[in-house]
Amino acid sequence: MADGSLRMRIDLPAPASEPAWPDDVVVRTFRPDDGAALHALLEHGYRHGGGSVAPLAAWYPALTGDREFDPALVVLVEGADGLAAASICWTSGFVKDLVVHEAWRRRGLGEALLRRAFQTFDERGAGGVELKVEAGNAAAIRLYERVGMRVVERLP
Repeated sequence: MADGSLRMRIDLPAPASEPAWPDDVVVRTFRPDDGAALHALLEHGYRHGGGSVAPLAAWYPALTGDREFDPALVVLVEGADGLAAASICWTSGFVKDLVVHEAWRRRGLGEALLRRAFQTFDERGAGGVELKVEAGNAAAIRLYERVGMRVVERLP
């Protein structure tokens, strides 16, 4: 497994492609009462690596108090049993977190969340969207490359 992480980028405007959402989900942006459910999804998604999340009492005020936080850039995908996926982006055009519950993987949610982020940042006049990924996370890297992102830097 490769050490370190990769910084990946897509220049905007990205090739036009609408997000494709499964019929059985609701897509919406963040509300203040979503903190606990979003935190639980992140904890679940990162429990085997790929990222980390602080305890809820520290995480929530850090998230919502960050100067780059905008609730319109936190996209939640709800299934019948709760949150299926989410993305958290900073106003600088950075995808901070992207997580899909394993019960919902391979249904296009990660790709749809990324395409939504690309559209949103293009509409806001950003020149590109970036993210960091662990170098050994082959599945995530394949997803990011499939939507047009490329490695721009290897980080220790």
